[in-house]
Amino acid sequence: MKLRTRLVVTSFLALLIPVLLSIAVAAAIVVEKSSRSQELYFRAALARIRQDISDTEQRYRASISGLATASFLVHKLYVYNKYWNYISSDVLSGDIAVLKDELESYLLSESIDSIAVYRTEGDHYKSVVVVGNSTYIPDIVDRDQLGRLSGQPDYLQISDGIYATFYIPVFYEGREIGLLALQKAFNRGYFENLSLRYNLGIALYAQGLYRYSSLPGLADAGALWARNHPANGGFFTGTYTDRKRVYKYVGYFFQMGEDAKGFLFVGGPSMTADDWWRTFLKFAMIPLICVAVATMLFIFWASEIIGQIRELLGAVGQVSRGLYDVRLPVRRSDEFGELFRGFTRMASDLEENRRQLVTSEKMAAIGRFSAGVAHEINNPLGIILNHVQLLRSGKLSPREEGDFLARMEAEIKRVNRLLTNLLHHATDDELAFSDFALEPVLNEVVQLFGPKLRLMGVKVQAEHFPPNLTIEGDADAVKQVFFNVLYNALQAIHHGQGMIRIGAEENGDGFRVRVSDNGDGMDRTTQDRVFEPFFTSKKSGGTGIGLALSQKIMKQHGGTISVESEINVGTTVLLWFPKRDVA
Repeated sequence: MKLRTRLVVTSFLALLIPVLLSIAVAAAIVVEKSSRSQELYFRAALARIRQDISDTEQRYRASISGLATASFLVHKLYVYNKYWNYISSDVLSGDIAVLKDELESYLLSESIDSIAVYRTEGDHYKSVVVVGNSTYIPDIVDRDQLGRLSGQPDYLQISDGIYATFYIPVFYEGREIGLLALQKAFNRGYFENLSLRYNLGIALYAQGLYRYSSLPGLADAGALWARNHPANGGFFTGTYTDRKRVYKYVGYFFQMGEDAKGFLFVGGPSMTADDWWRTFLKFAMIPLICVAVATMLFIFWASEIIGQIRELLGAVGQVSRGLYDVRLPVRRSDEFGELFRGFTRMASDLEENRRQLVTSEKMAAIGRFSAGVAHEINNPLGIILNHVQLLRSGKLSPREEGDFLARMEAEIKRVNRLLTNLLHHATDDELAFSDFALEPVLNEVVQLFGPKLRLMGVKVQAEHFPPNLTIEGDADAVKQVFFNVLYNALQAIHHGQGMIRIGAEENGDGFRVRVSDNGDGMDRTTQDRVFEPFFTSKKSGGTGIGLALSQKIMKQHGGTISVESEINVGTTVLLWFPKRDVA
């Protein structure tokens, strides 16, 4: 078979077979996501949601039992129970503020929505402090109400969802001294997270109202479900139509308490056989027409194109033998004519192009450096953008707005200093050294990452720093080091149990700061090259300049930076700072 025939046949098949395979795969995916497979997926997702609710309740029960015996809480309630009326308001406010800080730390570490502490007062419990994001924790709890619960959570159904409140008395040496309450909100935020996690619609219908819905067109369907499906706790399935689109759902009746019961549904668009055939024909028609037209055009031009290719191949052979005085005749005004003219210019200017290649390589190095600069500038700009979005939300207090504006100003100034520091990367310019405490600088960087930490669900566990941890150096430069280290730690975490641990200790004649994460980790080859400028192993497109700059800054401070890592375990970055000289 001649080349011309092989090209025609191969081109036709190369176009037709992938098109047909793509249409077949698309049809198979549509069928897979419809009918029974879709229903099975919905059932599995609904079962996981039910299990998640059950697991959450069990976790809260375990958390409240542990917190009720915590020494700091028992000690505070004992004092309040015995001396509440004898403590001045100023002293009491300060003491409650300390208790609130301890509770907020526990709330973050245990992923609790809200915590409330009550003291005993006659025949009821009266609230002392509440931390968290719930607004439905009562200020007063009757002792009779607590007895009726008998260890079970109190469920409250509000317009935006269901709130489960867990109570447990607090004892000191066998005597009751107060009450502890934890509250979990099964509300819009909770169900939105589940809807995104499982990539489907969720609806909560209770007492004739929608508490939450991400399924379209439910104004009439909810009442229909309530009438047609029994309140026995079993699964049921069905369909409904909205705007000529069929939706399939799986649901069940739930009851958390006397006042918290209804229907929970999951679902999404369904596809019938008629829809599948119409979609298949739409997918197939245009590609098949294109294949036919492309094949005919190729046959028409094949002979002339092949002749031009053969002539060009002959010229390529001459150039490969070092004969650069090739002159191809230009008989066409299309792309082949341009190709022939370009080939002739290429052959005559080959030596000049080689010299230009060296220049291009230098420009590529400049481009990589520019990419590194952009990477480092994008960090503070991302924080500024995040704070601007929070300010525009209108949900911040005046004090929070002032704090956010101050942080934005600091980050803008840091961009300016960052550009200067990047220029210093190739020079030995001195930094502005002064004595400063290391812990506040690190805390400031952690606060800057606050929104992103909450978004990713990553927790930061900080140990107490040595009280005398003061160094001599440039605070802004050290802040940049901490920023790069924390940024890399966040980039390495790709799971829902992210944890970053920060600690410091005296080490010889200096201090060692340890930042550990439980991310992906690095192999030995990556660890050996991690401080090389522009080397990166990030799949998301990192530039590899952060740790290189951090190493230079640490050297300028007389310190060191090192990395210890293990695949699928995590990475620890060790920063050693010399103690400041004392006159």
